[in-house]
Amino acid sequence: MTARLSTLIFLGLLASCTDKGIEGDGDGNSIDTAGDDGDGDDTDDDTDDDDNGEDDDTDDDTDDDTDDDTDDTDDDDDEEVEPDPITATVSGTVTVELYQVVDGDRVEVDTSTVDGFPYGAIFVGGFNDPSGTGREVFRGTDTILAPTFEPNPFELNVMMDGDGALQVYASLDANGNTIIESSEPLGIWPSLAEITDGAVVTDVEITILAEYNPGGDGGTGSGGGSGGGDVCDLVVSGPATVGVDYTGRGLALLADSSGNGPIHYDIFDVTADGDGGATGDYAMTDVCASLGSVQLLGSIDSNANGLFDPADTSGAYVTAPDTNGNPIYVDTADLTDYEVQIPIINSETGEAEDNRIELVPFVVLSGTIRYGTGTFDDLDPGSSLLVTALKYRPNTSVNTSSVISNSFDYAEFAWADLAGQSEVSYTLLVPGNAEMFLWAYADTDLDGTLNETGEPVGSAGANMGFIETGSTNEVYNINMGVP
Repeated sequence: MTARLSTLIFLGLLASCTDKGIEGDGDGNSIDTAGDDGDGDDTDDDTDDDDNGEDDDTDDDTDDDTDDDTDDTDDDDDEEVEPDPITATVSGTVTVELYQVVDGDRVEVDTSTVDGFPYGAIFVGGFNDPSGTGREVFRGTDTILAPTFEPNPFELNVMMDGDGALQVYASLDANGNTIIESSEPLGIWPSLAEITDGAVVTDVEITILAEYNPGGDGGTGSGGGSGGGDVCDLVVSGPATVGVDYTGRGLALLADSSGNGPIHYDIFDVTADGDGGATGDYAMTDVCASLGSVQLLGSIDSNANGLFDPADTSGAYVTAPDTNGNPIYVDTADLTDYEVQIPIINSETGEAEDNRIELVPFVVLSGTIRYGTGTFDDLDPGSSLLVTALKYRPNTSVNTSSVISNSFDYAEFAWADLAGQSEVSYTLLVPGNAEMFLWAYADTDLDGTLNETGEPVGSAGANMGFIETGSTNEVYNINMGVP
């Protein structure tokens, strides 16, 4: 298997995958954010215990108690000093590709025929999951405010506590409503950015595949007026209490029980109260009846990039200060005076709760590949194998480089990996909540062309390799044969 994918193997162990000081770069096209915890609460809560070097000796030995304790080491010398954070930069490009579904098949759209760029901004983030909870901690972000169909450059100024690896992804505001929604198109870099102090990681190329809807809102996603009922005139409203000094836009929204949303939302004004906090009032006035159990969430644009994105400070409906009151139940009556607190502070940890809407940047596809019932020695000696998660399924023979450029991610196996083996294992990193085609191809004549007559192929599932990823890792075992 290629070395490019070796760093991803550990991801197969994941059970599931799920979701400031700002400076403009001077060109008006991007806003860059240094790494933070993604929830706007960067206060160090560590308390250093110090007994001030006091001697606890209570016996009558005055000599022991009145000397200069020259042999004692000052407790301050024993205090653990936290290392300085490390910094790095990660840069690359984000390209938006369009497709339409024609007669049930996904067909690529020539973007040169599209008038302008019919979408909003692009959010780019580098994150890790140090606690293993499946929720992203953003170490650096950037925002492409005026993207085009050309490769759009970005740069992340990364800050971390120590060496580590980051996953980098980008999400498109397809609806143009300044909200990065659960259902909107995203793309990932199918490798890990290895971060050390002073590291410069370049050539991070990300592709976002978006469905083109001429005359519509440009892409997928939900807006303020969608929902599950026939009548959409209910009101959900109340005050918003913000625990930081902030003046700007606030967001209140309804999400489903898993945090996917928004189902409905309202963008409202928030004003600093002069006492270290801020307040505002929200009102969703087009809520559909009979939604049932939902979550009432809130957010502020704490990184001031013009988007409500996963790196912003989040909150939720409260029944008392710092007491999360979700879920709420939407039936046929208005719900008023439902306070949203941003953020909610956990009384046990002192940390801000994570109440962001659910985003699933990536999932892991893994499994085994076999050829018939024997071993790969039944192939012609020297054969190679390629397994790939494709944006579009080729219907004819195609060269290997075209397949790779059409892939979300891929893994290659040389003859040395195949000889004597009855199966090989693969791991691919692909976008969550996305559609793709999972295929395996053998190149038995080593001419660099795949899917030729007489060459073995195999696919996942029963629908010509078509799969839909969700929010969890998935396993597909592929058995190859000659069509």
